[in-house]
Amino acid sequence: MFSITSSYTMNASLRGGIADLQSELARAQKELATGKRADPSVALGVRASFSVSLADAQEGVGALQATNSLVDARLASTQAALDSLVADARSMRTTLLAAQTDGGQREAIVAQARNALTQFVAKLNSGDGEGFFFGGINSDVPPIANYFAEPPAPNKAAVDAAFANAFGFDQADPAVASISQTQMRSFLTGAYDTLFSGAAWRGDWSGASDKPLTSRIGLSHVIDSSVTANEPGLKDVAAAYVMIADLGAANMSDETYHALLTGALERLDRGVGETTKTQARIGVMQNEIKTSSDMMTIQSDTIRIQLHDLESVDETDAAARVNGLMTQIETAYTLTARISQLSLAKYL
Repeated sequence: MFSITSSYTMNASLRGGIADLQSELARAQKELATGKRADPSVALGVRASFSVSLADAQEGVGALQATNSLVDARLASTQAALDSLVADARSMRTTLLAAQTDGGQREAIVAQARNALTQFVAKLNSGDGEGFFFGGINSDVPPIANYFAEPPAPNKAAVDAAFANAFGFDQADPAVASISQTQMRSFLTGAYDTLFSGAAWRGDWSGASDKPLTSRIGLSHVIDSSVTANEPGLKDVAAAYVMIADLGAANMSDETYHALLTGALERLDRGVGETTKTQARIGVMQNEIKTSSDMMTIQSDTIRIQLHDLESVDETDAAARVNGLMTQIETAYTLTARISQLSLAKYL
């Protein structure tokens, strides 16, 4: 018995083999170019699910690091705004201290206070396009009403009403000169003081929430990640500026003006002190973010090394495999060409 295999059959078999070799070569060349396994699920077998879990963990850590960068940038901007605000307050304090001695140029001092109040509002209404830094969870609402807005904002209207109710005339009336030192002190510690606390502050001045933003800065670590315009120190700074800017300082008697300066200085001292404490809290938040980000960098590096060990290929082995496959393919093509030249007629 004997069997007959045609040249066509042999050719077809070789062509199928070449196609398989070419597919294998494409995978090998990809591995050589990328340094990674072309098909981890096939190469790793039961360890493929571990590789997927590591990749998911790496993605999660990366997302947290990106979030931390955004939160840290927001806190840095908040800190910068408070730095500038405190500097303005200290400058105002220096001016008022000098005025206690020589009275100073009242119109210039009033103008400085008006400008400082304008800047105060602008700084507390700063944001990044995504929200206001000092709004807390109400980050889409301007935290502070513009005191010099037209028509008058609720905070300006409240001060005007309190002043008129206490003295029977407005701040621009020449009768301001008749206000006694005792009357001014009583007003500043009574009706005026209530304008900058509790419901009055939240209703007339602030659109901010008492509740700050929170952020998850680690796999199981959540922190407060903002401060709000309702911080006690900010209320005191606002109260000091309005005292000088809008209670008729230019027309007061020397004694009453001195009482006003004293009241404003007390507010500024307290406001700067409290705002410095607020800045210290922000510093703690920034340190927590840095610590968490540093830990996640270590986690990310560890995961990257594990993934590399699982998915990478040896460059020398990969190159040898590519060369071997190319040799096999060339050999198969040579055999195919020779078989196609075979003919029974040549042997008859």
